[in-house]
Amino acid sequence: MKKTPRISVASTLVTAVIFLAAPAATLAQQASQRDASGKDWKVSLGAGVLYRPEYEGSDEYDFDPLPLLMVSYRDLVFLRGATLGANALTWQGPRDGDKLQIGPLIRYQPGRDEDDSDDLHGMGDIDGGIELGGFITYGIGAWAAGLTILQDVSGSHDGFTAKLSASHRHAFSPKMRLRSELSTTWADESYMETFFGVTAAQSARSGMRAYQPGSGIKDVGVSFDLDYSLTDHWVLTGRLGYKRMLGDAADSPLVEDRGSDSQFITGLFLSYRF
Repeated sequence: MKKTPRISVASTLVTAVIFLAAPAATLAQQASQRDASGKDWKVSLGAGVLYRPEYEGSDEYDFDPLPLLMVSYRDLVFLRGATLGANALTWQGPRDGDKLQIGPLIRYQPGRDEDDSDDLHGMGDIDGGIELGGFITYGIGAWAAGLTILQDVSGSHDGFTAKLSASHRHAFSPKMRLRSELSTTWADESYMETFFGVTAAQSARSGMRAYQPGSGIKDVGVSFDLDYSLTDHWVLTGRLGYKRMLGDAADSPLVEDRGSDSQFITGLFLSYRF
């Protein structure tokens, strides 16, 4: 029997992190472009709704509320949802718009509650944790590419991930802008075992086959964010994204037997830019 969609504090937090999390290539590029307006501080506050999988790899979806917070200070520090970063090193290229940036990151990694989905019953909860890492990005005009690496330091999953991304920004008009991005993520064995593995005890409780994944590329995805400026301050944003689970992540019983390797996400929110 399909469960009734619900709204909870934990679900809201996880939703916000999923929607707001973005590779550092996009974050640093956006911070740099906003700084060109001449203002030291840029702040965006908003809210909306997101339609997303109940867990990574699920084939069941929920509507969830979506808070939004984005802050940047010059071309130095930026905050986007649960990710805080700094452009510690910036190198301006010989051509206009060329820029290389390197810096540290700290991010809150949401965990997983077995009550998030009927398919997770018996799997137990995964606590949220803190990840530390860094990024390197190179932008050429509207294009940017980057690498983000993060290591859990809180004992949540003890894993390491590396995300490679490429993004592009296009202005259809002064009021309408599109951000598109391609990305892929590699995860080590600790991360994969935590989120996609099934121990003997979990197998006995959940009825799923035991499974021990190894390290490897876990997904590849594409996303599109369309901004429309209603006024000088109010912005309406729509998101559409698709992610394909790969390798040992796709072979997990949480994905292969009870979920899907195709993951969709869509959302709409309204924000106010100060």
